[in-house]
Amino acid sequence: MRPLFFILILSLLTSSLARAQSYTSTYGSAYAGSTGIRNNPAASVNSAYKWDLTLFTVQAKVSTNSLFMRNDSVFLTHPFKKRFLHNNVDISLFNFLYKPNNKHAFSINLRARTYNHIRTEPITASDSIYTIRDFMIQNRTTPYLEGFATHTGWLEADLNYSRVLNETYNSKLTGGITLQILRSVSGAFARVNKLSYLETKTPSDTIYNFVTGGTAFGYSSNYDTSPSGTTTASQFVKNSLTGLGLSIGAEYLLYEENKNSYQQNNAVNYQWKIGIALMDLGANTFKSGEFGGQYRNIDPSVTNIDIDRKLSNIESGRDLRDSLATIFTTSENISDRFKVGNPTRLIINVDRSFGNNIYLNSDLSINLHGTSGFRRLLSREINLLTVTPRWETLNWGFYLPIQYNSQNQLHIGAALKAGPLVVGLHNLQWVKQIKNLSGGGYLMLSIHPFNKRKVISKLDCPE
Repeated sequence: MRPLFFILILSLLTSSLARAQSYTSTYGSAYAGSTGIRNNPAASVNSAYKWDLTLFTVQAKVSTNSLFMRNDSVFLTHPFKKRFLHNNVDISLFNFLYKPNNKHAFSINLRARTYNHIRTEPITASDSIYTIRDFMIQNRTTPYLEGFATHTGWLEADLNYSRVLNETYNSKLTGGITLQILRSVSGAFARVNKLSYLETKTPSDTIYNFVTGGTAFGYSSNYDTSPSGTTTASQFVKNSLTGLGLSIGAEYLLYEENKNSYQQNNAVNYQWKIGIALMDLGANTFKSGEFGGQYRNIDPSVTNIDIDRKLSNIESGRDLRDSLATIFTTSENISDRFKVGNPTRLIINVDRSFGNNIYLNSDLSINLHGTSGFRRLLSREINLLTVTPRWETLNWGFYLPIQYNSQNQLHIGAALKAGPLVVGLHNLQWVKQIKNLSGGGYLMLSIHPFNKRKVISKLDCPE
């Protein structure tokens, strides 16, 4: 099936990585440890632990209005509408946090991240489409075809420092900064610009001729094979570029004014915690692959039959370039390098403690990159507003995140903490028979002090 023929060709390039950044149960929590800096760089100094070693985390999230599952099979939704699929994955190993005292903290995160986006103007699609002609028949009244696909994947080392900026008897202001060292491993994009066509009926058939429009595609050069014809994983990473990113944030903690004289302000006994952060400033830069290009002025003699033949058995960037060159009369190479913006966003987080280990967290994530642009190469977060009631202690926790995402979808998730393990789902509908593939989940395994007496005694000890 090729209903989005140019766009979905690109999705094949992204499939190797598309299988991250949304550990919703940890938002605002003093027990988030080294992973807390992913929502606010100031969170590390407000950790309940003197040290934390998170051995492994993985998170995957997807938002789509076009795919659903029935009886373990995936189907396309049929109605005429704008279509989207947004996906991100975050994997990390050996994240470490250390607090030499209650005034300063250091944290290191080692991560692999990928963001993938596909979006179209309104089209009709269904599982009965097997050829370009099938697609044209179902979209004979569509004025033009337009869409984009963007993929970015990178390795990242986060170097975080946070400290207490000001403290009074009932409040504490902390700030933090994270320097992100980026290795731009995998990038790709495709665009279809206002591609229109005419229908011609003959006694025996219906034929479609494309009359206007253009397209473009590009990919990172490490997908080009080496002179020997093979590329190892180390060569793949070695051929990528290094860049920098930045995240900054602050947290303000407000404590009870009428606490007992022996109680000290610490990371756990606050009443309110208010955080603001600017996350993932920067972009990943990629060397352009040899065969990417931009194409304009479609050959009006080309029919749907020709395109079906020309776009069959595409196995490489060279194959795609050569086929497109026979469909369009004008082509040009893309620049030597291209950038994909990181998912820059403003996060406002409010955490309220009600006592008895009960909390309510509200998290607003505002993308500073839009989700519908067809021109710029950007990655974006799916999160928008998340409200999470939680019951949480040092060793146990239950979380119920309610998310309204940037694609106007409402998901109710759940997560459980048992000792070193946290497991969660973004959409509880995944437990039942799935109607829509939007959702995902996360898993976290960490080691830290599990003795409550030692943790509390450390927290209560004045510096």
